[in-house]
Amino acid sequence: METKDAENQTITPETNPIAYTLSVTTPDEVVSVVNSPELKPASRPVYELTRNVFFVGFMVAGKTSTSRRLARQCGLATIDLDAYIERRERRSINQIFATEGEDAFRAMETEALAEFAHKGPMLVSCGGGIVLREENREILKQNGFVVYLQVTAEQAVERVSDVSTRPLFKDLETARKTIAGRLPMYEDVASVSIDTVGKSINVVAQEIQDILEKEGVLCLRQK
Repeated sequence: METKDAENQTITPETNPIAYTLSVTTPDEVVSVVNSPELKPASRPVYELTRNVFFVGFMVAGKTSTSRRLARQCGLATIDLDAYIERRERRSINQIFATEGEDAFRAMETEALAEFAHKGPMLVSCGGGIVLREENREILKQNGFVVYLQVTAEQAVERVSDVSTRPLFKDLETARKTIAGRLPMYEDVASVSIDTVGKSINVVAQEIQDILEKEGVLCLRQK
């Protein structure tokens, strides 16, 4: 467990570029990390993106974990939209839902997505409901390569450790209905669909890296 001293240490681009990217509060701060060649790991090949890569899928599909893993192994930076909104608003998504309702949160989500869609290229982990708005679906399709991480309702239930942090999650039947309702929207925006069931984060991240390289979305950085 981390000590209070460790928790209070300032995270900088130099000490931890990935953690720093996850702690910033403006798109410009993220871009400064993405575009800084000094922060790229020297011990392995360094890559660059030719366009944004958006991760979509139902909650606990592994979007954030996979994007972070891919960021670390390729020397890229990543942003989690939900975490970014919470930092910017200084309150949890649960609190936003409780005080302002889902519509208000969705408006914040669209604003954040549009900001980062035009600041890239970068890895962007989106919330499970990002596809509910047609405006968001158009932003995703027009501004990057969309990776849809598939997960079954049963697997989602197994992975959720604290339902109190999931305002739209109740039980297995709810998960089944939600996934079924969103499936056409996920498939509509997807450039590629990845089945995550029974796979580790490392395996999924490597599978995505191979696809991105094949599609010309991820390339070795020229020295």
